[in-house]
Amino acid sequence: MLKDRREAMIFKFFNINFALLKMLAFAFLLPVLAASAVESAIAQSIPMVPPPFPENSPQAEKIVENDRAPPKVEILTTELHEGKNVFKVRITDESSLKTREVKYVHDGELRIDGLFRDQNNVYKALIDIEPPSRIVLVTAGDANGNMVSDFREYQITESQDILTQVMGRLSQMLDYFQNLFRW
Repeated sequence: MLKDRREAMIFKFFNINFALLKMLAFAFLLPVLAASAVESAIAQSIPMVPPPFPENSPQAEKIVENDRAPPKVEILTTELHEGKNVFKVRITDESSLKTREVKYVHDGELRIDGLFRDQNNVYKALIDIEPPSRIVLVTAGDANGNMVSDFREYQITESQDILTQVMGRLSQMLDYFQNLFRW
């Protein structure tokens, strides 16, 4: 009988401790949760103005006096496939560029697309070219009014299947990483 009583007492003792433990945990966690909720509410009370997009913040216009030379245009794209292509051009000039565009014929109409700056004075445009169109004209002008146009004639090749395109991209990525880590 004594053994049963001890077991009952031990069971009651654990039962009491478990309830007490729950109350202590609740008493400890309640202020912590309240403090974090208040801190979170304070942090969100005044929303910050988001920064402007890079395209919306124009760079300071740079005008070099006595700049009579037109921008230098170097067409980097060596081949074009039927359909959409990324057309790359390097344009350098002492003054800021005002005009950067690429012209080509698409479905019998002249298309003019803007060139957007990438890195190292490289500009890109997404062009959609179909045969028999084969000439792409690039026009660049600086802040002093100097203009230049350059063109290249391409042999438009048929679109590649998706597997060939994926393998080509993987090969380009491998070459990129090999060049990146080469001393």
